[in-house]
Order: sequence, then structure tokens, then C-alpha cells
Amino acid sequence: MNTGIATPSSPARTSVLGLIVAMALIEALSGITQGYLNPILPALGPELHLDDPTINGLFLISNVAFAVMTPIISRLGDSWGCRLVLRISTATVAAGAVLMAVAPSLLTISVGVVLLTCVVGFIPLMMGILRATRPESTRSGVGAMIGTLMITVGVGGLLAGIVGAEHPTLGFWIAVPFAAVALIASFFVPEGLPATREPIAILPLALCSLGLIGLVTALSMGPDWGWLSAPTLVTGLAGILLLALWVRLDLRKATTTAAPRRFIDLHLLAVPRVRTVTIATFLFGFSSISYFGSNGLFLHSDSAAAGFGFGMGPMDIAAVLAAASVLGFLSSLALPPLMARVGERGGLVCAAAILAAGFLLMGLLHGSMIGYVAGFGVFYLGLGMYQAATRTLSVEGVPVEETSTAAGLNELALSVGISIGAAVVRLISAASAVNGKIPLSGFAVIWVTLGLAAALAGVVSLRYPKRTAALGNGVRA
Repeated sequence: MNTGIATPSSPARTSVLGLIVAMALIEALSGITQGYLNPILPALGPELHLDDPTINGLFLISNVAFAVMTPIISRLGDSWGCRLVLRISTATVAAGAVLMAVAPSLLTISVGVVLLTCVVGFIPLMMGILRATRPESTRSGVGAMIGTLMITVGVGGLLAGIVGAEHPTLGFWIAVPFAAVALIASFFVPEGLPATREPIAILPLALCSLGLIGLVTALSMGPDWGWLSAPTLVTGLAGILLLALWVRLDLRKATTTAAPRRFIDLHLLAVPRVRTVTIATFLFGFSSISYFGSNGLFLHSDSAAAGFGFGMGPMDIAAVLAAASVLGFLSSLALPPLMARVGERGGLVCAAAILAAGFLLMGLLHGSMIGYVAGFGVFYLGLGMYQAATRTLSVEGVPVEETSTAAGLNELALSVGISIGAAVVRLISAASAVNGKIPLSGFAVIWVTLGLAAALAGVVSLRYPKRTAALGNGVRA
């Protein structure tokens, strides 16, 4: 196929190590901001006089903004240039972090949470720069970025819990130094490919964005509104309808007179390996990130009252997550050499098998703290592996000038998978709850459901070619 490779525009003096370090520093901001909100937001009630529905609303805003910003930022990267959009995104995230730290209030936190979601563009944009300037280092670079993301998510939560133990709003300051470093690092990455300057189709963009808002809102609020309530049904169905209209517009064929303007070129899904990775990514997201809330509940449960759990406090849970994040860091770094040995398909299947094994071990060894935490560690190994594998393979097989768009499409599949997975977990939790508490049988259903989804991701991954031959430009055929 035509790879559309352009001559790299980075200076010859730009070293691979320097480039990867700069990108890792930028991605560290993403990990910190994603990790520190979980312990801070639930604890804001007494200090800012916020009730639980308001705090849940902040999480809803975050979930919706993540889904909406993913395709927009990625598409802008191809049109305006990856480096420019990366700098704008980094500055936007930094502004959000500083705003929440300096003047914490319901308004500034709501605005700041939206600004922070611009981190979703970091990896797609940096992958575009890597493929254009250092294609031979794309896999190792992505592995380093995902490794940084894994460990800083855990560190962010732990630091925020320590700093904000008595005054949660102080925890917002954790992100400020990371934001300053990331903003500086964004000026040390090369330009990558020239901007295409292709105008973005406004109508498909609006349909996609509004559709995602409707769908994610319905999935997030369904347990509170009621799954069969009018707000949930209307919001969800409207979102699905708008997304269907968007897909129809962006799949239009070119005419003899002009090519249609698209928001995202969904014809990328016609590439078998892109389609396979996109579906697998959806299933991986469904089966992994959606479990974090349940994991915290299980660790916090008092075995004397509930018959299971280990009575851990917030700091203990944060410490477990930080320790597990080290395993995610190591597995993401190990993924590129593993794929070199067993092939891309083998890497994906291995990640799915390890993720599913984590759920199996947690289910079998839930009576022992060491056994359960070991199973959660195995789960984190699979998490780091699939994060690196799917993000790398999502762009191998598309023209280099469409790298950001292809990576953004993969991130969108991940976000939607997480949202639907979280909705399913909340549905199971609500259906099994006794006196407002999830019984052990409810956790068992969650382990089985998510474990089967991880296994299904492995089955889908079997459709990926066994091994692809490397081209001279570092792009896979």
C-alpha cells in the first residue's frame, strides 16, 4: 500500500533518547492528572460543601470530555501539525492544573476537569511525530510513553492522597510542577510532518461530539436516573442516532467532482489490522479500566462485616495501586521485544491472556490479601501490555500522515469501551446489591464478566496477521 512517507523534518541532531525522554516527560503530566483526581474529587465534599451528586457530576464531566476531545485533538494534529497541537494541548492542561490549584471552587474545578482531558491527545500526537521523524523507534517510544503513563497514574494518586490527607484541595498542586516540566519539554520535540491544512468538516464533528455526549452521559448516569427512565433512554438513543448519522457522513464515497469533507476517515477501518486492533482495544477497555472502582470497594470492605475484603483505607489502596503501576510500567517496556520474538498477534493474545488470568486469580484467591493483590498485579501486567500493544499497532498499516487520526480512532474505541464497561459493572453492582453493599456473589459476576471480555479480546486478536514484515521506513506492510 502507499505509505505516504514524507522526508523527516526533524534536525539530525535530535537524538532518539532525547526525543523519547521529552515525550515521556509530557506523558508524565497525563498520568499524574489522571491519577490524582480519583482520591481528590470524592474528598472535596466537606471542604467545598459539595454533595455526592455534585461530585458524581464532576466525574461525569470528565468522562464526557475525554470521549469528545479524543477524536477532535487527534484530527487537529493531522490538519494543523502534531507539534503545534501538542504544545497547545500541553498548555491547556497546564492552565487547568494551575486554575484548580490556585482557586479551587466548584466552577474552577469543573472548568479545570475539562481542560485536563486534553491529555487524551498526547499519545496520538506524539506517535505522529515519532512515525514521521524516527519511525524505527516508534515501538520503543510508545512503550516508554505507556510505561510512564502506567507508573505516574499510580504515583499521582499516592501523592495526592498524602498531600491532600487533611485538605484535599492541596492535592491539586501535585500536577503543577509536572505541568511546567511538560510544557518546557513540548518545545524540545521535532516538528514531524508538515500540517495538511485540510479543513475539518464541521457537521460530522458536531454529530460525533454530540453523539458521544449523549451516549456517555446515558451510560454514566443510567444507574442514578434508572436504566429505563425517560432521561436515560432519550439521551442514550439520541446519542446513538447522532453517532449513526456521523458514521454515514464520514463513510460517504468520493464523487467524480469532489471528495467529501470528513471529520475522521472511517475508511481506515477497512484495513484488516486496524479494524482488528480497534475492536480488541474496545474489549480491552471494557474489561480493564472499568474495574478500578470495584477493586477499591473490595479492598476497602471489612471482612468481619461483609465476609470478604481487607478493610484498607484510602492510603493503603493508593499504595497498592502505586505498587501495581510499577508492574504495568515494566510490562509496557517489555512489550516491544516480546513482539519482536512472538509477533504482533502473539503480543496481543499474550496481553489478553494475562489480563484474563488476573481476573481468574482474583476470583480464586480473594480470601487472601496476598493472593488477591497478586492477582491484581497480574491484571496490571496485562494492562500495561495491551496499552502499549494496541496503541503501537493501531497506526501500523496506515499512511504516516494519518497517524494521529488512526491513533485517535483507537483512543476513541478505548474510551467508549471503558464507558460501556463501567456501565455494565454498575448495572451488576446495582442488581446484586444488598442494603446498598455489593455481596461477594456480585464481585464474582464482575470478575467473570470482565475476564470473559478480556478473553474475547484475545480471540479477536487472533485475526491479526501472525507477523508483518518491516519496511525500510519502519512502517509495517
